[in-house]
Amino acid sequence: MLKGFLKDILIYLPSRLLPALTAFITIPIVTRLFAPAEYGYMALAVGLSDFLVALASSGFGSAVIRFLPAYSARSALGAFFLVLGVLVAAALAGVGSISAGALLLLRERIPAALFSLFVISLLIFLVQTPFNVFMAVARAQERSRLYTIFQLLFRYGSLGLGLLLVLVFGFGIEGMLWGTFLALAFTLPFLARSTTKGLRFSSKDVRPADATQIWRYAWPLALGNMAMWGLRLSDRYIIGLYRPASEVGLYSAAYGISERSVDIIVGLFLLSVSPLVMNTWESRGGEATEEVLTMVSRVYLIFCLPIAVGVTVMALPFVELLTAPAYHEGYRIVGYVAFGSFAWGLSHIAHMGLAIKKRPRRLGANQIIAALANLGLNVALVPRFGYVVAGVTTLAGYVILVALQAYGSRAHVSWRFPFKTLRNVLIAALCMGFAAWGIYALIDRGGGQNVVGLAMSVAIAAPIYLGCLWVLGEAREKEKAALAHLWHTAIRTPDVPDNGRS
Repeated sequence: MLKGFLKDILIYLPSRLLPALTAFITIPIVTRLFAPAEYGYMALAVGLSDFLVALASSGFGSAVIRFLPAYSARSALGAFFLVLGVLVAAALAGVGSISAGALLLLRERIPAALFSLFVISLLIFLVQTPFNVFMAVARAQERSRLYTIFQLLFRYGSLGLGLLLVLVFGFGIEGMLWGTFLALAFTLPFLARSTTKGLRFSSKDVRPADATQIWRYAWPLALGNMAMWGLRLSDRYIIGLYRPASEVGLYSAAYGISERSVDIIVGLFLLSVSPLVMNTWESRGGEATEEVLTMVSRVYLIFCLPIAVGVTVMALPFVELLTAPAYHEGYRIVGYVAFGSFAWGLSHIAHMGLAIKKRPRRLGANQIIAALANLGLNVALVPRFGYVVAGVTTLAGYVILVALQAYGSRAHVSWRFPFKTLRNVLIAALCMGFAAWGIYALIDRGGGQNVVGLAMSVAIAAPIYLGCLWVLGEAREKEKAALAHLWHTAIRTPDVPDNGRS
């Protein structure tokens, strides 16, 4: 089981690592081309499209992960896709028309430059919604290679087209958004064909009960994911409401660096976890599912927690390296955002009991409660203390979410959290963090943007972390064997034939 899970992660790795690298390409360029206020406007526009996508499609994406295996088992995928298509189209029409009307009503109150970006965001929503649903289908089908291909086409297509429009054709900051729209529009038809190829569609197979079942599962999750948008992105709007637009830019640039650094690994795990857990539940039952949750939790802690620690320790060098000087002070929020991303990933493991037992209302309610807590803290604290406190409240909101999801799931599936692993990983990560900080301090002479010092710190600190885990006895024999097998496979050397997943 561990070997198969790690293999899926390695297959998904390019779909997370390479797209995440686009942020480390885009941010240095954009922060040097545009002032913090302009960057802040782009962040607000991206936040709007993310909100609309979360409202219209995220619930259906979760429904795909939950129901597609069951429909596949009874050879009814054609009916499933027809029902799903009708529901997504209805959501697009409803959310899109309401959003367009709201923009027109508020046009006089929105700065002209920001309004034009909001219009592009609405167009992005119209194509990204079905794109995300079909990507969820690829995940549910456990077609990790297909998912990776289209994720890379979208991310690098967006980056390439956006920079082309800005640098060659003289577009302003809106060129980056147009690049996203064009990349989605070009790839969507091919993704839809790839995920539905070979299926037969007949309206005779459609049952009203199917639509009702999917809708009842999806809409509470959509509301909950809309609340998650509030937890992840509403802080920018609150900062923009009470503070100068430049603070939105400072916050967004540093947030993007921190979030992408941790999400490379966190998002990678989440891509594999849900299909693995759901398929284990359907095929092997509750006891095997609980074992999978414990295994996933251990691997998550081992890989993700040290990333959050490392990004926090090296926050200032990272921000100095990747942004223009006007953005450097944003490094103060990096640690809070990094641990917030870590907690966000942990909440996805914690909620599996609710997802398995089809408790979408409880899932959505927990997300709404956490988002409201975050929103209240932001409204109370940001006007007085500025954008830095928004990073603190983000972390607080995710911690609340983990607690709520774990509490709600415990009646359905037992989550045997590996506290011993947590202790060992914390000790090893702290040793790694002190080593990285010390090495960089010895090499750096206060000039900033020390690429060599940063690279050497990471290169030396990583083996220290692994060595500490080894000394603490965290690595198990089966895990050592699984990792060795994957290593031999990766470098294409002969290995003992694998007759089944361990």
